[in-house]
Amino acid sequence: MMHVGLLYSQSEIDKDMEHEVNPHGAIQMDVTVKAIEGALKENGHKVTLIPAGLDLLQRLPQIENLDIIFNASTGITKKSQQAHVVAMLEMLDVPFVGSSLSTHILGLHKQITKRIFMTAGIPTPKFQMFFTGEEPLDKELNFPLIIKPDHEGSSIGITKDSVVHDEETLRKRVKIMVKEFDQPALCEEFIKGREFTIGVLGNEDPELFPIEEIIFDHRDTDKLGAMTLDIKARDAIKPKAPADLDEEKAEEMRKYALMGYHILGCRDFARIDIRMDEDEVPYFLEVNTLPGMQPDYSEFPRMSVVAGYEYKDLVEKLMSVALERYK
Repeated sequence: MMHVGLLYSQSEIDKDMEHEVNPHGAIQMDVTVKAIEGALKENGHKVTLIPAGLDLLQRLPQIENLDIIFNASTGITKKSQQAHVVAMLEMLDVPFVGSSLSTHILGLHKQITKRIFMTAGIPTPKFQMFFTGEEPLDKELNFPLIIKPDHEGSSIGITKDSVVHDEETLRKRVKIMVKEFDQPALCEEFIKGREFTIGVLGNEDPELFPIEEIIFDHRDTDKLGAMTLDIKARDAIKPKAPADLDEEKAEEMRKYALMGYHILGCRDFARIDIRMDEDEVPYFLEVNTLPGMQPDYSEFPRMSVVAGYEYKDLVEKLMSVALERYK
């Protein structure tokens, strides 16, 4: 038996800026924390719940005999602060499940991830960063384009209006993003086609879960075929794992996913998102360095079930691969 500190983000809507934008995310966080706590206790561990906060550096050392932290915190007041929490854990030099500060920073800032992918030869859509909306448009970009906040997650900022087909609409949308989220806007070519995600578990010789396809219910959406915040909140998708792919194409996607996992320095687990165009060329979008863990709902535990893990076994496996690193 171990003493596990379960670190989580408080989800009260009046305390959390992200959850004002995404109340669905608040509900997910509550369910996830209870599920992880239940799995840890079922596996025989003592659990201490630790809410993430600005005083974490003072509170955490006061908890006696902690063996490891299970980090489920997506930030203190918003998703873009996910790395801040990890920074505090690293300063305290305590064992914890999940990736390092540098990896979270690289993964959260989509433009950095994409530049690293390009350098490594991992296919990713062409893109341009906008800081004001007045920058000259890169003439090599081809419409349609999709506009996203540079360092948000959980589809925050992505709506049915995010895909644009002309420069005037692009500039209007960029200015909304910059003003609303107080950060640069990522503008990338929108890949029309299928969407996939791959879960990776482990470190030196990581395991890749069966590839999951995210199938959008076009009867219930605007036929955009992208994971908007509204679609996520209404669960207007149908996941399929293993995805219907020929083995050669699946192996190509797994190879690039593993490259992305290693090159960003991911630890213990992560999830990589992919779009495939009409010519079956896969384009890697981003790496989720702290994947959602809501059982029977989030992509990572969904894929783990297909890989043969019950939820309590997945939680225990994450603990064991993290502890092995510290040994």
